[in-house]
Amino acid sequence: MSVIKKTVSISDDLYEEVQKFIDSKNFSEVVQEALKDYLQKKKKERIMSFAGALKDWKIEDGIEFVDKIREEDVKTQKFNFSKNLIK
Repeated sequence: MSVIKKTVSISDDLYEEVQKFIDSKNFSEVVQEALKDYLQKKKKERIMSFAGALKDWKIEDGIEFVDKIREEDVKTQKFNFSKNLIK
């Protein structure tokens, strides 16, 4: 696994409070764990946002469902890519 070093700014209060709970972990491990939790939460939110759209789909089996999700994911990636090009 490669490592990227980034500088982040956080409040002293937050840092001090986190230090009380770190135990044997170093701060980088805590940040990495927090980012993983954040990503998991955002991915769940994204999946749940499709729930309303799914009721309109006439899905016959799991393969068709996966294909639809992949199609939506590709559309989102293309949109995000083009949006980043504009910046």
